[in-house]
Amino acid sequence: MSSQHNTTLNFSHAPYKKKNNIRNVDREIKMGEFRLRYVQLMRDAHLTLGSKNANILIKEAEAIWEQLSNPRNTVI
Repeated sequence: MSSQHNTTLNFSHAPYKKKNNIRNVDREIKMGEFRLRYVQLMRDAHLTLGSKNANILIKEAEAIWEQLSNPRNTVI
């Protein structure tokens, strides 16, 4: 018996679009590498400088990054 339904396949909403999926995987790999490097840097800062000085350095770095990320807020 054959089906009476006239159906067509529509792959426009397929969850496995190849190019986007590859880009997302590449991006996640890169983000994982950044996270790992960040953790290594924080560990090294704490081991080298001690907790108090490492925390000061991290706060200063965050403030600098915030100014670089928001050029409108930068005071010259």
